[in-house]
Amino acid sequence: MLAIKIILIVLHFILYSVIQLPSGSFKSPAEAAESYLEKLEKGGAKKTRPFQVDLVSYSPSITNSKTVHVLSHSEYPASSFAFAEQSNSQMLVADNTFIALMNKLKTLRAFETRLPKMEARGTRLEYQDFVINLGTVSQSQTTKGLVLEVAYVPMDETRDGYCLIQEFLQSFLNMPKQMIQKLITEQLSHWIRSLKDKKDAEYTPSITLLQYMDILIHMRKQPNE
Repeated sequence: MLAIKIILIVLHFILYSVIQLPSGSFKSPAEAAESYLEKLEKGGAKKTRPFQVDLVSYSPSITNSKTVHVLSHSEYPASSFAFAEQSNSQMLVADNTFIALMNKLKTLRAFETRLPKMEARGTRLEYQDFVINLGTVSQSQTTKGLVLEVAYVPMDETRDGYCLIQEFLQSFLNMPKQMIQKLITEQLSHWIRSLKDKKDAEYTPSITLLQYMDILIHMRKQPNE
């Protein structure tokens, strides 16, 4: 099975789903990426610049300490996003010198990088009010799958944005609405509940990076494509 990983975001709302497509549809992730990119361009999407997300995991040398995952995203070039396992989904946002700090701790043998870096590289496109990042995920030059991130930009009402993203998915992937709703993650479900309960549900880039982290760690464990 060819794994297509999908993240969808809006400025104040986020939808993330993971989809596996039959292996007969594409011979390889590279062919799948080319096919989806061609479909987007034929539909009117325009390439704007390269897109990249990196994940580096630092394992503690001290017993009972937590693994720290550090992510970077080309949409936020000045920032690093760090997450310690079992930290209740709290993510530290720092400037991009944080990676240098982690490497310094590595030199002091407080941490070490046992696992190869995960990279998502591809193309950023714009289609009307949507921004799309389509990338191929690799680990040690081995392809693991695809990642797709979609943002709806001019957002005034969260529920309107959610409906527009559903329509985009239905058109782009020919997915029924029920399947899209079924694939909502627990993180997104929690955020939706916060909206319904009228709690503070401000969208932040950390939500996007937490979802990238979940996807990349999951892809790290799965067989190579």
